[in-house]
Amino acid sequence: CSHKGGVGKTTSTACFADLLSKRGYHVLVIDTDSQGNLSKRFGYPPQQHYEKTLTQLVDDILSDEPHPMTDFICPTQNKGIDIIPCDDRYAEGVKHLLSAVMLGINAYKLIIHELSTNYDFILFDTKPAVDDDVKQVMLATQWVMIPTDAADDSIDGARNTLKFLKAIRRGNPDLSVAGVFFNAVNTRTSVAHDYVPQIREAWGPLMLTPII
Repeated sequence: CSHKGGVGKTTSTACFADLLSKRGYHVLVIDTDSQGNLSKRFGYPPQQHYEKTLTQLVDDILSDEPHPMTDFICPTQNKGIDIIPCDDRYAEGVKHLLSAVMLGINAYKLIIHELSTNYDFILFDTKPAVDDDVKQVMLATQWVMIPTDAADDSIDGARNTLKFLKAIRRGNPDLSVAGVFFNAVNTRTSVAHDYVPQIREAWGPLMLTPII
């Protein structure tokens, strides 16, 4: 998650899923961004509309007779990785999801509760925002990872995300930061030489050691 776009959230989610699957874990990735970039990476271009998407799953969860959530899981070309894809229709699906919050229903929590016995890891890719939709993801999950590059806007995006997360923790005390990590950094630039040590000093143990 990050408030800033273009810092590598989708790429990182795909890479984490791939690395985990290569270690023998069974992974489910859930695309919550209506741009559908993660879905496209795993073989489900958002320009095509599918019967099995997060939009359809949310609508089904809120229906009077919901189907098993496994009905909405799609296989990928990567062994050990399944996906619940997303497309541009999810903008409407979010309205339904947030309306359900008024009834005390967090669809993401229900998804995790029902599917967690089938998977070792469930990874969410969020849109570049800190809004009510991302809030529902954070209220349902255990860990947040925040990518950033060595630039003012990206650092501000990570900082806003951490501030948002701190507020969300009141409703989900189990939520923790798995780490903030530098992504797509050109270590040969003067900007990187200035920023990397400054941010490491400011955020201390929150910063992961590797620089991508």
